[in-house]
Amino acid sequence: MRGVGHSADFDRLLSAARSYWGDTPGGDGCVVAEAYDDDIRVVTRTLLVARAVCDLIPARLVVLTGPEWRRLAEAFGAAGDVQPELPPLALVTSRADRSVTREIPVVHVHGTGSLKAYTLFPDQGPCSFFDELPARVGAFFERHVWPHRKTIRPGAERVAWRAKSGYQLRTDTERRQLRYYGCSRLGIDADRPTIAVFGHTPGQDTELYDATAEFAASDESANWLFLDPVANGHSRMKCVTGALSTNMLWSVTDVGVTFRDSDLPAFGIPVIQAGWSEGSACGATYLARSPADHRGLLEEAIGRHAKGESFLGPEQRERARLWLWLRRCGSDVPTQLLPHWEHGTEDYARALAVNLRYVERDGDPLYRAVARMWDRREPVLTRFDFHDPAALATTITPERSIR
Repeated sequence: MRGVGHSADFDRLLSAARSYWGDTPGGDGCVVAEAYDDDIRVVTRTLLVARAVCDLIPARLVVLTGPEWRRLAEAFGAAGDVQPELPPLALVTSRADRSVTREIPVVHVHGTGSLKAYTLFPDQGPCSFFDELPARVGAFFERHVWPHRKTIRPGAERVAWRAKSGYQLRTDTERRQLRYYGCSRLGIDADRPTIAVFGHTPGQDTELYDATAEFAASDESANWLFLDPVANGHSRMKCVTGALSTNMLWSVTDVGVTFRDSDLPAFGIPVIQAGWSEGSACGATYLARSPADHRGLLEEAIGRHAKGESFLGPEQRERARLWLWLRRCGSDVPTQLLPHWEHGTEDYARALAVNLRYVERDGDPLYRAVARMWDRREPVLTRFDFHDPAALATTITPERSIR
């Protein structure tokens, strides 16, 4: 998105933003927004959430950004000072990692979807944002999602149907047939379990990825498919980078090893998660916390398959579908202000300018969602009010909400 600051659409966006926000927010303290990304979608989401927090507290907006986004930050009401007093009242960022401070509330704004954000407050634990967030999200899931699973289940099934990522098989019989064909094509034994090791980010999760490769190289009881390049240890250890369709890969996979969030358990495929994700404590996957723990889970998965047993329980599958629903629906806040992520970046400035010209703040779901999250110290921005079960049931069930 480099060069966007020199386009006519960007100038119209600046004008619309100034008109929409009006006066610069005041207050004794400030909210700091980090906006260093190259993608205008990430930058505008960060600025919008930060401005909503400023209006809620209230506080001044201070934006740390490069020169290419400085005019946009000022149009959103950023104060002229770029060195805020310490500590600020909150930090809004798209780059939450282990180094992010926990002395103040931290809001991590996500890409994808309509609008997503996770938040930790300083009274919720001494750990880093990276270490603490999954436990907080897991606790929210246990308190507000799992008890209402019967109400949410129809919506979760719809979300799962739309999230199949090209997986078109409808029955177990179709999957078995394609599995045998896939194993034959790859030259592996269909009577042995197949472990698919999905890609990891170089420099992250290296210890557990290496532990997986070492285990695979010494194992003679399973087939191993790696989506990242890896030295072949034996004939049943294959590198299949870009070689298989989603239909084929998911059909031959009996157990997945992933290093981030995965939809596989929602479709009946057990997963050993060897990396970080916000939802790792929601009970959908087996979480490997150390190389020894990881090897033990791999041995158990292969052993169960050899006995004809599933490594994925029915509760895990339902938890996986509920987490998929929470990630794609329950915590994805629709707002008329932001174009959806899938609009891309080409016409984003023009579309956002139109929204800011014609959408009023009164009643927009974004502000109610930010207020709920902030007042209740919740770890996730939510589309629905999970504290009101009766209203929740009416809101998320289409056939009830139209009566």
